[in-house]
Amino acid sequence: MRAAGAKLKELYGTQLGQDVIETLTGAGLAAGGQLLFTDMSPEEIAISTVLGIGAAAVGRPLIGRAGQAIGNRLNNNPKVRAFAEAGIDLNNYQEGPIKEAIRAKLRPYQDLPATAQFGQILGRGYGDNIMQGVVGVATPFIFGGNEDA
Repeated sequence: MRAAGAKLKELYGTQLGQDVIETLTGAGLAAGGQLLFTDMSPEEIAISTVLGIGAAAVGRPLIGRAGQAIGNRLNNNPKVRAFAEAGIDLNNYQEGPIKEAIRAKLRPYQDLPATAQFGQILGRGYGDNIMQGVVGVATPFIFGGNEDA
């Protein structure tokens, strides 16, 4: 079990690994919620899960780019820039898995200004969750049958 935990920690240390793990976790939570709180069939839950994974995969880079664009525009504001620099400063985090996860998230954007990095990370971090959540909440209404009619 320790080898599996170490492998999972290693995978979570990469941006792709974080994206996959977080998307699959969100898909599982959405499917569980739909199973418990809706009258959706297993087929409808499976379709909703696949749509949620697709929405997360599309939403993550799109909203990340939007956050980066907003960050670029806010780079001239000294207060915003100081806030962003403090948010991405790895010295503000204790050694451990959180610091490694943040380091993995920042690595692809290290050449960007701090505000653009911060915006990109916020967009990528929450964009997929927002998109997956919208699909998870909307599909019971879309698939709503005529059972109550």
